[in-house]
Amino acid sequence: MSDNRKTVFITGASRGIGEAVAKLFAHHGWYVGLYSPEVEQLAAISSGIGEEQSTYKFLDVRDKVSIDEAFAHFSAQTGGRLDVLVNNAGVLANGSFEQIDPIEHDKIIDINIKGATHVLQSAFPLLKSTSNSVVINLCSASSIHGWPQLAVYSASKFYIDGLSEALNIEWSQYGIHVTSIKPPFVKSTMLDNMSFDASNKMTVDMTPEQVANAILAAVDSDKVEHILGGDAKLWAFINKCMPRSLRRKIVRSKAGYV
Repeated sequence: MSDNRKTVFITGASRGIGEAVAKLFAHHGWYVGLYSPEVEQLAAISSGIGEEQSTYKFLDVRDKVSIDEAFAHFSAQTGGRLDVLVNNAGVLANGSFEQIDPIEHDKIIDINIKGATHVLQSAFPLLKSTSNSVVINLCSASSIHGWPQLAVYSASKFYIDGLSEALNIEWSQYGIHVTSIKPPFVKSTMLDNMSFDASNKMTVDMTPEQVANAILAAVDSDKVEHILGGDAKLWAFINKCMPRSLRRKIVRSKAGYV
């Protein structure tokens, strides 16, 4: 890339929200970096976007070396420019906390927490050297209140929420704006294996494309968080205003614990 196009680096770019973000940003003229362990899918997406407007490489966010190699690859393509980081890679496991395989808990922690953290640290030099750069961390409406049968996933998004708030302050001195996106459950492959009884009480009506549009809009916003969807916004308001006992009662009901 030898022009002045803005650039975006996307983790978890092979499907779902990541893929939708890549296609939308490319449509708006951005140079797109696609990163995921699923290289064949990345190649297909990059081919659809056009090789002159995109690049891709294997990235496993559980591996710090892999992360550093991905940013070195992106930097080589963009001349060290990184306008927007979309910190999107994440996994989910649902069910009763005590019955979920510990391997699945570890996977959530390794990808959603450790991976997101290491991605941010590795991205920092490029973000710092790019004027008015932006970090968009994928959070969740489940960070508003701990959600039963999604305990560790929900907790991982509380972490992302707190990390985003802290870095919004810390990194502002470098001209880096850090924010988070909090969608409700999105119609994507992440939810394919959700099969618990409470699922029919959850609203799953937002598409990856809708989230991608919100992410694009967030690039030019100075907000610390972006809560998506009417139900999630209402719940955030209720959660701030109501006493804990009533909030807990509402969550019990919505999660099917009646």
